[in-house]
Amino acid sequence: MKRGIYLVANHKSQKLCANLIYSIRESGCLLTIYVIHFGGKKIDSTYILNNVEYLMPEEFSQKALNFISELRTVLMDCPLGYLYRFLPLFHDCDEFLYSDNDIVALTNWETLFSYITDYDIVHADEEYTTHGRFNHDKPEEIKNIFGPHALEAAITAGHFVIKKSDKIVEDMRIAMSWFKSNPEIPKKHDQALLHIASLIGGWKALNLCKPPNNWLSSWSGDYRNSLHLITSINSEIKRSISHIHFSGSVPKGNLPMEDLLLSNLSNKSRLNTYSMSWSKEHFAINLISGKIKKIKRRLIRIFKTSIANK
Repeated sequence: MKRGIYLVANHKSQKLCANLIYSIRESGCLLTIYVIHFGGKKIDSTYILNNVEYLMPEEFSQKALNFISELRTVLMDCPLGYLYRFLPLFHDCDEFLYSDNDIVALTNWETLFSYITDYDIVHADEEYTTHGRFNHDKPEEIKNIFGPHALEAAITAGHFVIKKSDKIVEDMRIAMSWFKSNPEIPKKHDQALLHIASLIGGWKALNLCKPPNNWLSSWSGDYRNSLHLITSINSEIKRSISHIHFSGSVPKGNLPMEDLLLSNLSNKSRLNTYSMSWSKEHFAINLISGKIKKIKRRLIRIFKTSIANK
């Protein structure tokens, strides 16, 4: 039984990726870490390259690349690199953990594999509390089609442990067909497809944040600062936590919890990062940049919709 951890990164995301790898190793995990090249400029971090097996997408089988091409025809809201998280379904590991870069490991992730024996997928998040609004344009339709508890089966695609199997791949292909038949319901991204595939395939899924395990939320937005996180872990009813995920936007370094993303830096580098973050916040660079990105996303969405309707 071969196990491993897969990340997808490039030069742009390598600072986050380096901190993630540092946190994985500091938590005691010794599993092999594979980094798949996202696209664009390649990673040149010596720390990363010395601690991982760096893979190019073209190193995967033609079967794997064909599957990504199939996904690309349906998941139009996803940059191609995001879809590379599914390449490990065709690689060497029988069971693997996939993680986004904007994550900090808070426990030895080898522990998570101890739960996968009786399940197809294991995750630790509270996506099930969002009522489907981040996965679907018409979440109520998901309940009408798949049952009243369908939205509670949501999975955050940024962090999960999964068993490699032909069935998982086939269920995702069926989910692609479902997307094409119901284009008005799901958002066209990988997390929505993972959710639909799990419903169609009746996956045995374990969410460690649900009873009876009741692990702490892995979303950074549920904590005011690092002290709040520590006191939550050490409360009277001690609860486990797998990781912290800074999802929802690109971390800018201006929030208290984001100090966890700088754990691998020297004192000088960390202070320089804080100084840069202060400058961007003070001169409203973050605000302006965020608005420009929103406008670009809307224009791209309008363009893709117009092309699809022709």
